[in-house]
Amino acid sequence: MCGRYTLGREPDSLLDYFHLHGEVPVYHLSYNIAPSQTVPVIVQDVNHNRECRLMRWGLVPHWAKQVDTRFRMINARCETVAQKPAYRDAFRSSRCLVPADGFYEWQQTADGKQPFYIYKSDNALFAMAGVWSKWQSTDNQLLTFSILTTPANTFMQSIHERMPVILSEPDYDAWLDPQTNQQVLLDMLQAHKQVELAMHPVSKAVNSPDNDTKSLIKAVG
Repeated sequence: MCGRYTLGREPDSLLDYFHLHGEVPVYHLSYNIAPSQTVPVIVQDVNHNRECRLMRWGLVPHWAKQVDTRFRMINARCETVAQKPAYRDAFRSSRCLVPADGFYEWQQTADGKQPFYIYKSDNALFAMAGVWSKWQSTDNQLLTFSILTTPANTFMQSIHERMPVILSEPDYDAWLDPQTNQQVLLDMLQAHKQVELAMHPVSKAVNSPDNDTKSLIKAVG
């Protein structure tokens, strides 16, 4: 799964990397993004341009009668995202890119769970595959998203059995396009196996979402 990630890049970085149309909304740089927080997400607008919107992490299906905070749909499994009622509409027509510069995963050890920070080996910005939804009532509108996960690649298997889907940059437009063939989309979800990653253990301070400083990503002995 993916339960925490980081985005410590300024809005101009997102604007340049994703070739965005329009301004990037103001957001909080974070080294410990947790479920239910509002963060920048990249979508395709009606003119087929990439734009950035702020969304809450934890998908609420558009057909839900109410927002139920007891259930936080933060991850969608790539093996079932096209079939599960909670996700299939979003997978069909409302896909997104979730900007990140790293994510956390926990390894079970004799001393408890040890957090690790995982990032691209070149420290570059990247995009995790996501699906999003617009939930609306008579007096409220809520944009929410989930991050897709997949079986861990060889590099990640020593830490955890699953990992977020990291899309290849040439696939961004096709992922965002509602007209892309479903089989093409499913094939994209395997590209994570080719991504070169690095990792190191970090402080257990990351366990609390109240902690949010750059020191969280620093390696510990």
